[in-house]
Amino acid sequence: MKYLKLAFFLILPFFSSCQDTSKLNVDAQYISLYLKDKNGKAYWKDMNEMPAGDFKCQEKDNGNLIVSFNKNEAPSEFINNTINYKEEVRKIPNDICGFKFKGFYYLESQPVDLVYAFYYSSKMSNSLVMVKYMGFDQAIFGANFYSDKKINPLQEANYRFDIK
Repeated sequence: MKYLKLAFFLILPFFSSCQDTSKLNVDAQYISLYLKDKNGKAYWKDMNEMPAGDFKCQEKDNGNLIVSFNKNEAPSEFINNTINYKEEVRKIPNDICGFKFKGFYYLESQPVDLVYAFYYSSKMSNSLVMVKYMGFDQAIFGANFYSDKKINPLQEANYRFDIK
C-alpha cells in the first residue's frame, strides 16, 4: 500500500502536465498569413499590422473562445469540440515551434468540416497560431500567426504546413 501511494504521487504531476488548464487571453496587433504563391509554393507572409484593429481571443469558462478579428465587427464564438476528435488529436503536431496544442474549435456559421486548431505559447502569451483544417484527412486549408510583437518564430524556423 505504501508503494501504491508513492506511485500515485509520482504519476500525478505527469497527468496534470498533460492537461492544459491555462485560459487564453490574447491581444495581438500583428498577423502573418501562411499562403501559397501562384506557383503553388507555400510561405509565411511577413508580419503586418492588423488592418482594422487588434486581434483578440479570450477563453470562456466553458472552454469556447471569443475571437475578434476586426474592431468593426462583432466577435465570433469558436466552440470547443476537442472531445469529439480524440483520434485526430493523435495525428496532428502537439507542438509547433514551442506553441502547444490548445484544442479543436468550430464556428456554427461555417461548414461542419471546417475545423480550427489553436496553439498557444506560455513564453509568448500574446501570440497564437490558428490552423484551419478542411475535413480531417489532414487537409490544411490555411494558417495564421497572431502576435503583439512583429516577429513570427514559425517563419524564422521556416516551419511548413502541407496546405492543400
